Amino acid sequence: MFVIKSIKDCPLRHTELVQFVEEKWPNVKGVVLPKIDESLSSEGVLPLTFLLLKNEEIVGFYQLIEQEYIKRKDLSPWIAPLFIDEVERGQALGSVLLEHARQIAGGLGYDKVYLATDHIRYYEKYGFREIGLDNFEWGRPTKLYEHDTIKNFT
Repeated sequence: MFVIKSIKDCPLRHTELVQFVEEKWPNVKGVVLPKIDESLSSEGVLPLTFLLLKNEEIVGFYQLIEQEYIKRKDLSPWIAPLFIDEVERGQALGSVLLEHARQIAGGLGYDKVYLATDHIRYYEKYGFREIGLDNFEWGRPTKLYEHDTIKNFT
């Protein structure tokens, strides 16, 4: 069974999540790890970090952040990043996390949620619409996508 939990609701899993990121997705740790720490210590709303658990084991996560590391700064919030362990892929777990992120953002009063990616055709199948191109602050180009949030959920 899969469960989504906020890192704020299970702060003792911080070290486990850091190890998960370092082992499974080391090339993003420089931007992800500080946001995990901010998720735990922030007095504000964002950033938020959510764990995807299977039988209490971390198999994925996503973060909802105020600003993506791109040049454009007029859009918020961002799903950045979203990751599912390779062993668990192919079960539509990404769609579960995307829907959760849309619900969280909607509950916070946002009308839209955004993401930057080069995974063409993945996010479109979950209703995300391409809204343009941009560059990450380190120069790599990316496509920008948006989706309506979910405001009425039970």
